Amino acid sequence: MEAATQPQPSPRPIRLIATDLDGTLLDSANQVPPANRAALRAAVARGVRLALVTARKRSTALAVAHTLALPCACVAHNGARSWDWEGRELRHLTLDLALAREIAAFADRHAIPLVVTVDEVNYYNAYYPIDAAQLGAADRVVAASHLALRAPPTRIIAAGHPGVEQLCQAFGAAPEAIALHRYYSRGGALFSAVITHPRATKEDAVAELCATLGIQAEEVLALGDAEADVGLLRWAGVGVAMGNAMPEARAAADWIAPDHDQAGLAAALEHFVLAPARPPAR
Repeated sequence: MEAATQPQPSPRPIRLIATDLDGTLLDSANQVPPANRAALRAAVARGVRLALVTARKRSTALAVAHTLALPCACVAHNGARSWDWEGRELRHLTLDLALAREIAAFADRHAIPLVVTVDEVNYYNAYYPIDAAQLGAADRVVAASHLALRAPPTRIIAAGHPGVEQLCQAFGAAPEAIALHRYYSRGGALFSAVITHPRATKEDAVAELCATLGIQAEEVLALGDAEADVGLLRWAGVGVAMGNAMPEARAAADWIAPDHDQAGLAAALEHFVLAPARPPAR
């Protein structure tokens, strides 16, 4: 059911903000709106912890943390890897190597653009539309995806319809073996899918992170916009979907914020963290 337009206060003070990046914290220009930056700084100044929870790998997530200039925990690859506020790694869940090779072989047979991430290095197959200027310093292009799989991968990303749909149909019915999250354009077109270890979900990783500080789910404000955010929005004490969010994320949320291009994150923090009646986190 669509969340009500009037936010209900959290029953307990918020101690952790767990936010997605693309389509949530960041606007369409891939920038942090000034209002979001100010709201996060105000929340952290009150003692609230911040975790960046994303499908991105660590280096591109930390680039956002550097822009914020705030202490951040990092949950990357949709929950496959995580680091606490001191940079200590808490988890690294990888896909079964034999299954990953099966997925890679399927993608190569069907000319599906694929990215395989092994130890934070992205390996792009020959079908992936990327040029050298877009590659990270450590990233590589390989003639075939299986050439990257000398070790179990952290994630596999498929891109481009209808290849993504083919891969989802072939492997999406195995939740005991993989977690598969689809990503859609604003117009509703399927454009990519991220495949990870079955326990590599945002909610599982954030729950593990919270346990290190004794933070309860009821003390977490989660924000997101995509299918990969649904479980986290349901798990958290307060789940907020952006106005631009996918229908599944909107249905899972307690409140719908303004669009990410209208600093929806800042609006959520004003309601649930920074309201005058809300005491600081302890």
